[in-house]
Amino acid sequence: MTDGRKIPGDRLVLGMLSVLRTLVIELSKRGVLDANEFVHIVQETAIAHREAGDPNNLADAIHAISMQLSDSITD
Repeated sequence: MTDGRKIPGDRLVLGMLSVLRTLVIELSKRGVLDANEFVHIVQETAIAHREAGDPNNLADAIHAISMQLSDSITD
């Protein structure tokens, strides 16, 4: 942003999630990406984080993103 305003972190994360969801849906519509397969891969990523001990505590967030994407795809 060029005007110097700051966006609170939670709103930035929600905005990024919305952009990711839009990207996945649009790529899926165009046949570039299988949205359901992408959700599955994201879920596997969360599992891999848990299995590795999840030192950065990201597994729950990654899983929540996969669920948000899954819900968006089926809507």
